Amino acid sequence: MRHALAPAVLCGLALAAVVQAGEPQKTVIPFDFESKFDDGRYGRTLGDMFWQKLQRQGGFVLPESMQDVRDWCERTKTLPSPDTSLEKMKEIVRKGQGGDVGIWGKVERVPGNDTDVYDLWIYVADFSAEPAKMIYEKKARTKTVSEIPHVYVKEALDRLCDRKAPKVIAADPDIEDRWKKGSNLVKGDFEKGEKGPAGWDPLPKHVTWVAEEGGKTKKRLIRFTLNEDVAGSTGVLYYSDYFRVEEGATYRFRCRWRTTGPEAKVFVKCYDEVQGPYAEKPGVASGTQRREVYRSQQNLKGDANAWNTHTEDFTPAHTKYTPRWGRVMLYAYWPAGTVEWDDVIVKQIAPPPAAKGEKDGRSPK
Repeated sequence: MRHALAPAVLCGLALAAVVQAGEPQKTVIPFDFESKFDDGRYGRTLGDMFWQKLQRQGGFVLPESMQDVRDWCERTKTLPSPDTSLEKMKEIVRKGQGGDVGIWGKVERVPGNDTDVYDLWIYVADFSAEPAKMIYEKKARTKTVSEIPHVYVKEALDRLCDRKAPKVIAADPDIEDRWKKGSNLVKGDFEKGEKGPAGWDPLPKHVTWVAEEGGKTKKRLIRFTLNEDVAGSTGVLYYSDYFRVEEGATYRFRCRWRTTGPEAKVFVKCYDEVQGPYAEKPGVASGTQRREVYRSQQNLKGDANAWNTHTEDFTPAHTKYTPRWGRVMLYAYWPAGTVEWDDVIVKQIAPPPAAKGEKDGRSPK
């Protein structure tokens, strides 16, 4: 049975194989992070993230799966947190898991903010040394949830792998000013329109354009209604009109959303114009068609039955094609229920680098 061997034994077997092959590698034990605000859901995501990234890059021995670590933690009623002492962590990692290096921490949403602001603690320590060596220790408050994987998880793994940090480039001081003053590339307030909101596709089945219930201003919003059949199969999606994008520029997406239970995601898809067999369409050069060449998938996390705000930055790029057009796709799926959307925003917050000319095989702008 998969759980018949304790993680320490599994790590020991893997380590023995490495010893036979040459110099032994250190055994790293990633733990789920504490995240009380969502009953541990995002904390488990961070545990999986560290395990998967370490598995892909190689160079370390890992538990067979994160489930093995979770099973041990559940049996022993153990979940490391910032309050766990180094001495206790050494006992957990060395004796409990048969490991050398531990990764643990905590993430909590900061109350009273209208954006995805989180407090984050990350610890990476080597307990095979005497005394224990703290490799990485960080407490930070994020402005967007995307900072966690792209800045802090990366930074922790770079330190663990002894990778030299890239040359620091001064932050663009105008980003926040562009975010405040820049033009919204989508019509995301849903206030204007006739049979449906202006700037979006015609309303499909299971999508309605309604006034906010219980709201003081009776703002208009988009509502997805998912029955069990739809929630368990295709889900519900809704597209904005196309808008212009520039490759290499940085954009910020933000929306408000509320769910009774269904999972919600946002995809910002970007397209190039390529030669194709389809007839000419408005805004598309004759003999070309739009092909998706970039996608920002954004997984929305928040409390049910409450308005949440999601913010995430993205930079359209492709090695062969040039992203020229973008559109937002709102999406929801299992379980059954409703999801409401409002205040959808996409703004360019940093310009692209200097142009290097057209890529091979591109159609002209």
